[in-house]
Amino acid sequence: MGLWRIRTAVEDRPGGLAEVVGAFARHGGNIVGLSLHTDVAGVVDEFVVDVPGNHARAVRAVAELSPSGTVTAVPAHRREVGDDVTRALLLTARLRAHPNRLPEALAELLLADDARWTNLTRADEVADADAGTAMLVPVGPLRGVLVRRASHPFTWTESSRADALVRSVMPSTGPVPTDRIVRTGEGVALSLRQVRESDAPALSDLHRRCSEETVRNRYFTGMSELSPRMLRVFCDPERGLTLAVRPRGREEPVALGHLMYTLDPGVGEIAFLVEDAWQGRGVGTAVARALTVVAADWGLAEVRAETSLANTGMLRIMRRLGASVRPQGGTYVHARLPVAEAVQAGVGGEARRGGQVARLMGQA
Repeated sequence: MGLWRIRTAVEDRPGGLAEVVGAFARHGGNIVGLSLHTDVAGVVDEFVVDVPGNHARAVRAVAELSPSGTVTAVPAHRREVGDDVTRALLLTARLRAHPNRLPEALAELLLADDARWTNLTRADEVADADAGTAMLVPVGPLRGVLVRRASHPFTWTESSRADALVRSVMPSTGPVPTDRIVRTGEGVALSLRQVRESDAPALSDLHRRCSEETVRNRYFTGMSELSPRMLRVFCDPERGLTLAVRPRGREEPVALGHLMYTLDPGVGEIAFLVEDAWQGRGVGTAVARALTVVAADWGLAEVRAETSLANTGMLRIMRRLGASVRPQGGTYVHARLPVAEAVQAGVGGEARRGGQVARLMGQA
């Protein structure tokens, strides 16, 4: 018998996972662990499987069921079998007493070959982290941990886990504020506040001021009024977060920003509505940056945006933040942004690493 850690993309349809499990079973494989990862290929399932004899036949059978045909298999160890959440909590407790052992904890969390402190100003090591089998985890303005694993690349979920472990032992900055001020690239102050049911008249007026094209780009359909059902969704914290955006000193909102939960693990959906008179002035970019920081605070690995090819403003914002953009069906576009990488690249990264969330969110 041999333990193997096997990763594959499972087809997103009813019965897709059952077929993969059946393929393992037909070759005598016993699944002893399962976790889900978000990566550039989408949602990737990681199985820890006890396989008798040669594992290659089981891997080939699973590859035939994978949408991409790609499967990675690396030997696993008995000590790796267990609950990922429990392991992360135990590592956090250990680091509370020995924070200097962060590289060791990250290596254990990510099942890496090596992890060591590095200087973020070392351009050669920062560039080395782009290789896929190495990952740079920022810890402060100048320090980071370089983690290496030769067997298989790190996923976005693992990047998010590493960032969360670092933040669990750093001095607390308190919850990410949502009722604050952000600034556009031109310095225009914008007030962000979570919407409430009492905002219904103002939000309805916002939708009336928007052109038909703007509304259609946001909702993929035309509508002249914000329905009570939609308002309830915007106000429901179980669905996510919706922020009303007001220029400082103005009562009426000029935009809405949404970060909503999805059924995919570790994935949020981001969307905007900016009234026509305020488009092209940096409002969407400023709100996107703030929502990305919130996504990091929630522990999300990725935020996605679904829009149309005609919505060039949204596409420009997502590309600016570092998202990958792919057409879907010729009319719609799918944008995917890895949260931890975006934050580390500067979308709120300086604010969080320096303990000054207010620097990104602005000061009231």
